Amino acid sequence: MTKRIAALIRHDLISAVRDYILIYGLLAPFLLALILRAFLPSVGGMSLNLVVTPEVDQEIGGRLAAYGHVQVVADRQALEKRVLALDDAAGIVKEGETYRVVLEGNEAEATAVLPGLILGDITATSDGPGVSPTPGNSRAPAVVTITEADLGRVASPFKPLLAVFLAVISMLIGGMLIGFAIIEDKEMGTLAALAVSPLSRAEYVAGRSAVGLALSLVLVFGSLWLFGAGPFNGWQVLVMSLGGAFLAVIYGLYTGSVSANQISGIATVKTGSLIFLVPPLAASLLPAKWQVLLCWLPTYWTYRGYSLVLSAGGAGGVGGGAGGAGAPWGEVLRLAGISLAVNVLFLAASWRLLRRKLALRG
Repeated sequence: MTKRIAALIRHDLISAVRDYILIYGLLAPFLLALILRAFLPSVGGMSLNLVVTPEVDQEIGGRLAAYGHVQVVADRQALEKRVLALDDAAGIVKEGETYRVVLEGNEAEATAVLPGLILGDITATSDGPGVSPTPGNSRAPAVVTITEADLGRVASPFKPLLAVFLAVISMLIGGMLIGFAIIEDKEMGTLAALAVSPLSRAEYVAGRSAVGLALSLVLVFGSLWLFGAGPFNGWQVLVMSLGGAFLAVIYGLYTGSVSANQISGIATVKTGSLIFLVPPLAASLLPAKWQVLLCWLPTYWTYRGYSLVLSAGGAGGVGGGAGGAGAPWGEVLRLAGISLAVNVLFLAASWRLLRRKLALRG
């Protein structure tokens, strides 16, 4: 049995090198990671967004509008929530006779510096309150310094979210490789020949899945590294990837089973990618109370696990090194176990369809 599975693995490796579609698939996550890494620093930094509370004098608020977009929110809590949103925004609140600039902690240099300079210019030419001083602050003019309330976030909130989607996409591309290996067997008549060989259906699935799963892990770690998602706990990423490994198997077996040739396989990949990526997208947008509707979907738990691991450390950035602290191990193992269980249940529910499409013995 081991020799038959090993023969299939060797065949997959040769096909992966020979087939340009598979080469493009292998390069896609790395290219996407590099593009996102180049684009990320400019996201949300194209204009100056200022958030104020009603206590800020109307004259000051009106003059701030000449420098950027000014949004008025109900209170300090709403202001902090807005400052913590995905884009760059600086909050300005009035405390007694002084103003305080509220920053998230990871803003672009312009967003971090300009609000204080603008307030300094405004208060220097008006009779309104001054800007409260902070000893040793060298970013403002000598006569005007700033008190900043740092909300503590040092990593861009976009990075963990995009890193999660990169990891999920990398897993799906590993599944795509499994699917196209099955399609090639159909086109070359190999599947029909294997149907009368000693090879069983379980052995065929194991052989076809091994290379795809191994490549999924390479793509996940490679794309995260090129994207600059680290430092993250590599062991926790590995555990979550193994927990979601059947995701790639399900995606690949469906792609290979329902597609008669590579053209229909490409169409299946497009449709399947949309279906498998909808749960993570919905989970990133829906409030927590509605996410229970997504619990039965395999990619939801994979998304939850990667989100926990790649966002570990919160204000302090992402986790430790390969063996760093990262997220709580108990929660990581719980999410990885649920992800594995849901994926196995999906595979079991699909086995009858796969048995019919893969006409092998056993």
